[in-house]
Order: sequence, then C-alpha cells, then structure tokens
Amino acid sequence: MNRTIFVLGDSVPAPRTDEEAPMAGWGQKIEDLLVGPVAVANYARSAMTTRKYFTERFPAMLNRMKRGDIVLIGFGGVDHMIHNGMRYVPVPEYQELLRLFVQYIHAEGGVPVLVTPCARYAFSATGEVLNTRGEYPRAMLEVAAELGAPVIDLTGRTMELWAQIGPTRLRQYFSWVDAGEHPLHPDGQIDSSHLNHAGASQVARVVVSELCNLGVLDKADVDVTTLMTPPTLPPVSTEFTIQSPESALHYAQPVGEPPAVSKPAAGALAGPMVKFSGTAAPGTDYILFFEQGQYIGGTQVGGAGQWIWRRSVNWTAGEHVVQCVGLRGDGCSPVLERRFTVRTEVLPPVISVPSEGAFCGPRPRFSGKVQPGATKVVLMEHGLLIGATGVDEKGEWGFRHGHPWRPGTHTVQAIALFGATESAPASTTFKVVGVPENSPIRSFGASRHACGDVCEHRPFTGDW
Repeated sequence: MNRTIFVLGDSVPAPRTDEEAPMAGWGQKIEDLLVGPVAVANYARSAMTTRKYFTERFPAMLNRMKRGDIVLIGFGGVDHMIHNGMRYVPVPEYQELLRLFVQYIHAEGGVPVLVTPCARYAFSATGEVLNTRGEYPRAMLEVAAELGAPVIDLTGRTMELWAQIGPTRLRQYFSWVDAGEHPLHPDGQIDSSHLNHAGASQVARVVVSELCNLGVLDKADVDVTTLMTPPTLPPVSTEFTIQSPESALHYAQPVGEPPAVSKPAAGALAGPMVKFSGTAAPGTDYILFFEQGQYIGGTQVGGAGQWIWRRSVNWTAGEHVVQCVGLRGDGCSPVLERRFTVRTEVLPPVISVPSEGAFCGPRPRFSGKVQPGATKVVLMEHGLLIGATGVDEKGEWGFRHGHPWRPGTHTVQAIALFGATESAPASTTFKVVGVPENSPIRSFGASRHACGDVCEHRPFTGDW
C-alpha cells in the first residue's frame, strides 16, 4: 500500500535548504531509510508550537492525508519557552492540543504517532546528559498512555545516544561551527539545539527504528541493513585534539597581543552555558582556554580576527577565572584572565503588592523585587501565562494587566528568570472588589454600545 509519513513539528525536524547549511532536520532524513512504497511529507516548520501549528498548518495537512498515512507529531521544543510569551504553551494546554491532534488524525483514518522532542547538546559539569525540555516529554508520554496512542520517546532515546557519544564528540552532530570554519557562517555559530546532516541522519535512524518496533512501519518498507548497522562514533572535536595545550600557559617569550574577550564582561553574572566571544590580534589562529591551569577547550579564529566559544560541558555555580591564550604561527600570545560568576539557580521573586490576603480594585498592580541578575518576572494564574515584565537595575519589577479582573479571590504565581534558568514560583492570594457579574448594575447601560477608554459616558456598567 502506498503511504505517506507526515512530519509535524518545529525547527528540529524541519527540512533545510543548502543555504541553511550545516543545519539539517531529522524529518528530511527519514526518506533515506525507506525502500518500500512510502513517501515523506515534511510539514515541520521553525518556531512552531502546538497552538500555532494547530490553527495555521494542521488543516492543510489533514486535507492531504489519506487513510493509513502515518503522522509524526513532534512538538515540545518551543512550547516550553516560558521567557517568550508569544510561544509559551502551558503543559495543560499542550496536552489538550496533543489530544486534539491525535483525535483529528485518527478520525480521518490516519495513524498518529507522538514524538517527544530531541535532546539538546547539554551536559552537566561532570558529563551527564541534561534534559532541557522540562516537563513536556513526560506530559506527552502521559497523553500517549491515556489515549493508547503510539509514542516515540525521542528525548530519552537521544539522551541515551548523546551519553554514549560524550561531550567531546557530540558537537559533530550539531549545527555548531567555529569562526571561519564554514563559508556561510564566517563569524561562527554555537547551536546546541539544531542538528547538522550527520546528526539528523542518526536521529532519523532512531525514529524509523522505533516506528518498526511499534509495528507502525513494516520492516519491508525500510533499509534494515542500514538500521541494524551500529552507528560510527563522530570524530573528537578539533579543540580536544591539540597536543600539550598546557605548554601555551608557560610559553617563555610571548608574542603579540593577548586575545580580547567581549563576553562575558569582567565580573559579570552568567548562566551555566555561557558563551564567550571576542577578537584576536592579526596572526592569531586559535584561542586556548584554561581554568586552574587545566585545558578546557579552544576555538578557531576567523579571518577578521573574530572568535566565539562555548564549553562542551556546563559550568558549576560560583566564581570562575579563565585564562585565554592565542596560538600564532610564531608562538603564543600573553595570557588574558577573565573572571565571572556562574549562577545555576535563581531565587523566587518577592511579591510586595498585592500582599497576601489584601483587597484590590479591578485593576490590581503587582510589584516586588528579585535577586541581582534576574532579567524578567513571569506571572501565571492556574498554569496560564498572564503577563511578563522586565526588571530594573535595582532588581525591582512591576506589572498591571491591560484588562480588569473579575471580582473574587485570585492566586497569582510569579517566576523569576535568569537566562534559561527559572526560579521556583512565589505566590500571592488576593481579593478583587468589584461589581458581581449578575448584578443589575451591569444591565443598566445595556442599551449603549461599548465605547473606548476615552469615553466616560454614563450609566456605569460595572467595570472601572
């Protein structure tokens, strides 16, 4: 039977053009593993959440799908971005949208398969693979169990694969290049989310193997030999092939100028995945990085002297002093030190207003303080995002919603953000004083059309 595998999701499985190299999506590599009468239609697109995809792209896919077609539903990589109000989809809404995807596809005779998001290139300071997708993989597995739908735990499978490969090799599977290494990225690119062609091919192997294990794909439809051949480990990254790098720290007669570091700034607060960037003097080919005399990595210098670098594992919390040395054709540069502090946790914000149990009018203002370094405060009610606000230089924040609140008791949670790190929530419960929905006051002005804020016509209709 001629069938089509539809791929729904965000930028990680999405198809990529030659102009987007070295990036590739795992969805575009599935077809390389098929030998039977099965086609692939990759409908995944960048920046797609379950909510955005459901309303914007899903109907077109349903119009094309026929009975027996397979639909891979691979969301969760964007939905969890709580720092972006336009993209964040809370877990309860995410789960309900997944149910709707499954129900629509099943009702039209398709075969829905839920796929948790691919793991990112993220290792703890001691080398363990980290789950950076929050509660969303677990939430999808719960929906699959509830509906009895096929599911591929791609998060878990790729975390296992990344652990086997290790932090010194895994970069070879991601769209991550040094300055001057790739013609389309002369300034370099540090991308720990998106795969390159080699990485996309390996993730596609995992997906197709799981489809066979689930009985969704028949083994006659796939290249069994390729699937059964153990993957070859990618090569060790160039930065870990340098011979005796520590000797550069003790070079007898340094030449030229030391590297310049623009980020992180001296004494700055940084997250555990802090990215370094800067410039090097003409003649410098490579930058080496050390901490406490131990080599921790390096990066190539671009043609204009620019460079970027991120450590292959996360930094531990606390103060760090990094030594930077430039390698040149005529020797080594002087050593530059850069001191910064890594924060791996952020304290919950303090909510000063409204205080616990306070009475408020229909337009309550929220305000408080956060510890130094936090950049944003997000406010939630019943798991739904209701607003976000920045933090000033004093660590103070304030927020007022654009619409009046209904009378009654409300509980709001506030979460502080520091980069990609979220605090535990702080909460306050308050009471809004207002005219009840069923009060006759609200019907006194029913003969009038609603007017804009500039109009103060009477009678009063319950909101102010």
